[in-house]
Amino acid sequence: MKLSFFFIVLYMGAVRSEMFTSYEEMKRLADSQHQVAEHLSNFVEFCDKRLNIAKKIVGEFKKFSQESSKQTNIVGNPVNAFLLIKLMVKDLQNFVDSLNTMDELKKFVRDIKEDVFLPDNEDYEGVIKAMHRLEDTYLIQPNDIRLGNLKTQHPSRPLSAFECFELGRIAYENKDYYHAVRWMNESLVQLEIEGDSPSVSLVQVLDYYAFTTAKQGNIKHALDLTKKLVSIEPDHERARYNIDYFEKELKDYKKKLQGELGDPLDLSINPYIFKNPRPEHALGLERDVYEALCRGDPIPGKVSKNLYCRYASYHPMLKIAPVKEELINDNPKIWLYHEIITENQIEIMKNLARPKLKRAIVRSPITGQYETAEYRISKSGWLTDNEHPTLRFLTSLLGAVTNLSMSTAEEWQIANYGIGGQYEPHFDFARKSDPGDAFGTEIGNRIATWLFYLDSPEVGGATVFPPIGIRVNPIRRSAAFWYNLYPSGDGDYRTRHAACPVLFGTKWVSNKWIHMVGQEFLRKCNLKREDSPEVDY
Repeated sequence: MKLSFFFIVLYMGAVRSEMFTSYEEMKRLADSQHQVAEHLSNFVEFCDKRLNIAKKIVGEFKKFSQESSKQTNIVGNPVNAFLLIKLMVKDLQNFVDSLNTMDELKKFVRDIKEDVFLPDNEDYEGVIKAMHRLEDTYLIQPNDIRLGNLKTQHPSRPLSAFECFELGRIAYENKDYYHAVRWMNESLVQLEIEGDSPSVSLVQVLDYYAFTTAKQGNIKHALDLTKKLVSIEPDHERARYNIDYFEKELKDYKKKLQGELGDPLDLSINPYIFKNPRPEHALGLERDVYEALCRGDPIPGKVSKNLYCRYASYHPMLKIAPVKEELINDNPKIWLYHEIITENQIEIMKNLARPKLKRAIVRSPITGQYETAEYRISKSGWLTDNEHPTLRFLTSLLGAVTNLSMSTAEEWQIANYGIGGQYEPHFDFARKSDPGDAFGTEIGNRIATWLFYLDSPEVGGATVFPPIGIRVNPIRRSAAFWYNLYPSGDGDYRTRHAACPVLFGTKWVSNKWIHMVGQEFLRKCNLKREDSPEVDY
């Protein structure tokens, strides 16, 4: 408002004339000089603040540029990815918003928006959710993330108290109080370190922290945090009301602990024992197995004596160039083929797919419609064999290696998983309980899956099979293959699998789903569903 009035004063001064001919006019001008000085001072302060913000942002960009020159895959680090998107979304947008009162700078804003493809708030929220996902899957403590100590060889810069606060705030807004509590606490720790130059208001952190920890059942902790808030800002009305509320809750809990309302040994209701339960998940206990496999934790299970590694040349196409075949699980059979695709073929696939990449979708088990989902975070595109001779050759190679017909196989799907990219446990085949006819009778169900690994993430990105405790590491130039159906055509529920979140690096894969129709004489149905006609060539 003051700035607007300043421009009005300048405009009025420009249109008035001959002020020197009148003493009174000069006197009035003299009397108003302190007001002009005040407006100028406010304007200078306005510009200085924005200049300092701009200098800080420039410094962050330069720092990021310097780190990029040292690391070939800097955005493969999830913290660096978060910091870059935060810089592009929050920091840059805050600066842009402060400039929108000045016409000459609005042009600057327009130019940026026209010339640069910027991330938006959805990207900002997405990268924070990815951080939380990695934190859970790979058991990384917020303290380690704050200090830049991830489970990689490439440490990132420490996070500020404000950045920790943002990781908690987004969780809070999504009613994820588990992560909100962890990151609000981390923000408080960092505020102590920042001392007299805090990057976020202590009152703001305490306010969020008190609410979220109360949601997790820590009433005494919430009360203590709120009292600290009021000691800093005594006129905070909501906080004063919350103190009364928390004190009443504590009295009720004490009665419960004394046995008047319940079991005094029920520690889950004890307000003095700090609790921060992780929210339940649709996967239930399967989530624990899935995450353990992603981390590489040993899962007890039988080791078959039938596993092998060999050069396989059971098809005429493979006589001159046999493939390196490894059976990594016997029942159900899962094969891994090493160095089966060349570097040149990988680059051809990637280059063809890049312009087509879009957010990956899944078929809803409720509606049968295809839609995006939180449990599948990647971008994908589809390629046909007609687009390049290499794709036709690779499809022929699959037919030779698998001894299956490619006549009803789907197009090549290319997927790129970024930071925290994943696909939670799922089946590739359509189940009888799925709505509608997923694939139709012309091609039948998905009998098998072929999965090329076009990249090797430094950490994370494995393919895991929770029902059988098997983990397949994504090794560039290799491919995994398995049957989704029994020879009878029934779904093999043991093939439920998942793509683990990528902790560091990037992951490209290419898969082709092979369908039942056309395989009648190649993979015959025996008398028993479990009987497998696969032969050892």
